[in-house]
Amino acid sequence: DSNSWLGWLESILKWLLTFFYSLIPNYGVAIILLTILIKLVLQPFSKKSMESTAKMAALNPQMSELREKYKDNPTKLNQEMSELYKKEKINPLGGCLPMLFQFPIFIALYGLLNKHFELRGAMFIPGWITDLSLPETIFNFAPLSLPVIGSNIRLLPILYVTSMILSFKINQTGAQQGGMSGKMMMLGMPIMFFFILYNAPSGLLLYWMVMNFITIGQQLLVNRKKSRGELDPEPKKFVYKGKKS
Repeated sequence: DSNSWLGWLESILKWLLTFFYSLIPNYGVAIILLTILIKLVLQPFSKKSMESTAKMAALNPQMSELREKYKDNPTKLNQEMSELYKKEKINPLGGCLPMLFQFPIFIALYGLLNKHFELRGAMFIPGWITDLSLPETIFNFAPLSLPVIGSNIRLLPILYVTSMILSFKINQTGAQQGGMSGKMMMLGMPIMFFFILYNAPSGLLLYWMVMNFITIGQQLLVNRKKSRGELDPEPKKFVYKGKKS
């Protein structure tokens, strides 16, 4: 562990997993509890991300106006967009903050699942997830074999991709999607991750899937409060008056 650049993070995650396992002796449950704890620690950044998304959504009409006005002048469009973000104190990359913090945790957990001896052969759900350090299988159609997928149908990557698409869809409700490119990203990224993580340890997919479902729950709550008018009591705060040219 110490040889890895994220060895210190692996050690922390290992200690926490062992602690949760001592409370409930099931490493699958321990991973879920660890996920909830990480989500709580990252909550300030998630809140910032959701606020950033809400602000972008509030600016949607002005952004559409600018896109239409400067559709033949990309340089001017970028300049006007930058001024709009600056004026309204919005960081367009603000929504990416949780992902930046999640990435090292994801890498450290992957390392831990491969190295932590107790996780080898650790069962979560009998008959389905029988070893958290290995991929699970719900159906095997050997001797037939497909590229990447091989002969095994795995349920966790399918559930993970479903949670990812739902998360994108709910996060972007009412926000500017950038038309076709937004839809491509919403479907393209999950499909790409589906193939990348298809043979990943089931414990890693369990962590990422639970994280997505907690985020979905949070965003649904935010959307519900917003629709009831409990959030952003003054939505017209973000008003942009374009420069006369």
